[in-house]
Amino acid sequence: MTVRLVRGARWATLVDHLAREISAVATDPFITLRVVVSTRATGRVLGQEVAARLGISAGISYLSPADLMRQLAQQASEERNRSRWLGTPLDLAVAEALAQVQHPLVARALAPDDTRPGRRRATAIRIARLLRGYLDHTPQLLASWTAGADTGLGGATIPDALSWQPALFRAVTDALELDPLVTLEKTYEAARADTVPTFVIAVDDLTRPQLQALRALGDGPGLTVLQPAGSAGDGWATELADAVESLPDGAAPPPIVSVHDSHGEARQVEVLRDELTRAFAEDPSLEPREVAILCPQPERYSALLDSAFAAVDDKAHPGRTLRVQPIGSLDANPVLTLLVALLRLGRSRATARQIVGLLLSPPIAHRWHLTERRAVVELIAGAGIRWGLDTEHRALFELSGVEQNTWVRGIDRLLIGLAVAPGTDVGLGLSGSEAVTASDLSVVGALVEVLARLRRIVAATASPATVPEWVTRSRDALGSLVGLPRTEQWQLLHALAVLARFESDHQGNATVLTPHEFAHLLEDAARPPRARVAAGNGTLQVIPLGELQHVEFRVLAMLGVTDDVVPGRGGVLPDSVDLGDHAPDVRARRLRQLLTHARSTEKLLIVRQASSQRTNRSTAKPVAVSWLLEQLGGSAAAFTHPPTATSEANFLSRPSFDLPALGGAESRRASGSGALTITARRRTEARSREVGPSPAQLTLTQLERFLLDPAKTFLRSAGGITLYAEPQVTDEMPLEAGGLEKWQVVNALVDSWKSGTTLESVESYFRQREDLPPQRIGDALFQAAKADAVLLWKSAWGEWSGPVARHAVDLELDLGGAGTVRVVDEVCTRSGFALVATPSRGDQNILRPWLDSLALAAQGIAAPARFHRFVKTQATRYAIAAEATQVDPPTAQDALTHLTTLAGAYAQGQHRLVTVPCGPALTYAREFIAGKFRAADWGGPVGHWKSKWAKPGEAWPLFYADDVRELLTDELLPGDPVNGQVSPFQAWAWELYAPLAKGWS
Repeated sequence: MTVRLVRGARWATLVDHLAREISAVATDPFITLRVVVSTRATGRVLGQEVAARLGISAGISYLSPADLMRQLAQQASEERNRSRWLGTPLDLAVAEALAQVQHPLVARALAPDDTRPGRRRATAIRIARLLRGYLDHTPQLLASWTAGADTGLGGATIPDALSWQPALFRAVTDALELDPLVTLEKTYEAARADTVPTFVIAVDDLTRPQLQALRALGDGPGLTVLQPAGSAGDGWATELADAVESLPDGAAPPPIVSVHDSHGEARQVEVLRDELTRAFAEDPSLEPREVAILCPQPERYSALLDSAFAAVDDKAHPGRTLRVQPIGSLDANPVLTLLVALLRLGRSRATARQIVGLLLSPPIAHRWHLTERRAVVELIAGAGIRWGLDTEHRALFELSGVEQNTWVRGIDRLLIGLAVAPGTDVGLGLSGSEAVTASDLSVVGALVEVLARLRRIVAATASPATVPEWVTRSRDALGSLVGLPRTEQWQLLHALAVLARFESDHQGNATVLTPHEFAHLLEDAARPPRARVAAGNGTLQVIPLGELQHVEFRVLAMLGVTDDVVPGRGGVLPDSVDLGDHAPDVRARRLRQLLTHARSTEKLLIVRQASSQRTNRSTAKPVAVSWLLEQLGGSAAAFTHPPTATSEANFLSRPSFDLPALGGAESRRASGSGALTITARRRTEARSREVGPSPAQLTLTQLERFLLDPAKTFLRSAGGITLYAEPQVTDEMPLEAGGLEKWQVVNALVDSWKSGTTLESVESYFRQREDLPPQRIGDALFQAAKADAVLLWKSAWGEWSGPVARHAVDLELDLGGAGTVRVVDEVCTRSGFALVATPSRGDQNILRPWLDSLALAAQGIAAPARFHRFVKTQATRYAIAAEATQVDPPTAQDALTHLTTLAGAYAQGQHRLVTVPCGPALTYAREFIAGKFRAADWGGPVGHWKSKWAKPGEAWPLFYADDVRELLTDELLPGDPVNGQVSPFQAWAWELYAPLAKGWS
């Protein structure tokens, strides 16, 4: 038989001729035919075009060159050997053979390194890829090595640094127990014996074995090759052809080219969406299947493309209706991902966050009913779990004997918390968790069982094993932990199928893998494939470089053609011997493919980056695009796009279709430079709300909470918004005396003195809760905290231990037009003072004793407000010192008047925002009364420890941005105090805290 070459200038002409050839051959309705195409996506498109011409395309297989080799290997009964050469068995055989190679470079590459546990596997994978490359491009080199030669191509001397490769290849074939050259020869024999009529159309790039297989098909049943004239495929086909025929068709006219200069990747996608929408608007006959987006690296733009073309409501960009193929990667199998994490658990720190992630993963959470994330996190955080399964696991990290804050210890605390009342000493040196209640019994039971099984899995997967042994361990791990609903059972079945394939491929293989190496092996198998090109389903396709390269489109858009991708890096593999002209020129191939794509379309849109997305300055344009324009010849229409979708220039000469962006541009023009920020607008609206009725009654505690954080009070009362922190777990076990831990101990010690309990009970409390660092570090922290507590208590003891009196507060306050409010509470005085002692250093700690003093003064009882606290100032040489602060009581009338002012602010703050954060307000009032206020000093970032507003809390950032100056910029509104101050903050700070600032001593 012969190889016949048919040349044509255009894809449509070649398809027409192919349809005629198929019609002539398929005289029997049961006959099967084979068409070899460049990719599977090309095969789907070609199948539809053939069916459109013949009315049917049944009995025709459209195969890529790799699919053809697989089919021929199956006919030769060599499919398993081919699979083992292309799969993980070759990687493991290389890993085993490397140990037999006597070469210093190889020995250094395999030297034990605890910081790189995957070193051997990574080296084996790289060399396995190299051997596959030799077979693809120079099988004669491997044939000479099999024969015993230790030379390169043509007998050339191999450099000493690479001289280990011939012996390694022979050792690999021995370990693998197969010769890939024999597999290829049997494949060629199957091709010669094949009887299926075979056609090849528009295939440019082939490996040497694929080319030899086509030659064998030509020697057997015969082969018809249809190639675009002048293409790369025309070259190899001419070498094979026994007869050549040229179709009488003319070359396609050059495409109409437009180049769109834009900015960053996100902006490029917006420009692309606009230009595609414009193309459909200008040509109503255009259909999505006739348009393609060429993106050399789709994964780089996948999230941007998927979000830009996702269908939303009718008011969005009309480009969202273009039915663009989603290109995001498929989701990984959660069961395989979980199994990889389980295999790595033994060598990890098993942190609280890490294992909480495992517990809440769907495969485990469904089986063990751990569906409430908040409940699980609260229990884990309340149990004090940080990291480490147990003491044996901690020993891997040189912390043997330290059981505190491990998972086993935390589970014990949960069980004790279920069994006994909080605070009960059960003699175990451990207290029960206060986070657990009787309703958590089922959750705690599940945690206990899952932890026990995790520890068994870690013990079972600690030692190296062969792949079949690892498969058995993995099945046991899945069986002990995983359970899925019926609709998700495919995940478990797929995971078991992957393990079964490993077991089959490596049956009898004695190569031993560490847990880390098998986890990597499984991770590669679990990695989801990239979403295939959805050719032939009517959508607008997103194709990588080389996909559908000869298929004709009416419109082709190029996106992401950058220098790092096209031409990109060279294709020579590391450690490769000199292959001469046989080495693939990957850079030239990418450029050729780019040009082929461009010549196969009527209209070419190129979107490229020409300006910086940050500075808007010009940047270097991609060289490949400039080269392409030069190769195409002619002139290209050039367009420059503004940096953002909401720029006014985006809606002038070539108006964008982006209606939301148009709204943004109009708002920008209308607002001008004086536009308010979102926080300023929110603050203005919150301050302008209508004031509702006053509360009938309040307590001093409620008043204190309002003064401490008016924003939080406003959100809770006016919007029903309660700000609270979600429960969080932490992975850090304290190994040093931190400031927060020390403050907690000092505060507990001071409280113990107040209540009369012993210091030993406080230390035991912290020890059993495991809040202190372990062992001697915790001892040192407790002693340092005790010294500070003694310092504070010495300052406060004399007054705290004096006579105690309790006074009922019941005041009726007239708020004018807002009605009246009744203040009801109880105040306790010691030694005649409204007294507070706290290790906190903030000025806001004076508020409660000051409010108590005002309430008593309004009832005719004089009791100065006094509080003892820590200070650390230049006067104390920045060492901790105790300080006593006193505010003398006003007259009864002044006290009643000011309590009425405070209550009025409270009443107003229930309905509108009172912009008076406590910390800055106290500072301002004291500075103003002392004549030290300077507006220039009130600047800098909010939250910075040196600024006037160091601790803004959780609510205020909703109303203020990052600059303290905002406190002084608002204008007074009706309802704000009128007292000579120029801003609402200053007016409220002076109105509420002037008496406090005046009496501060």
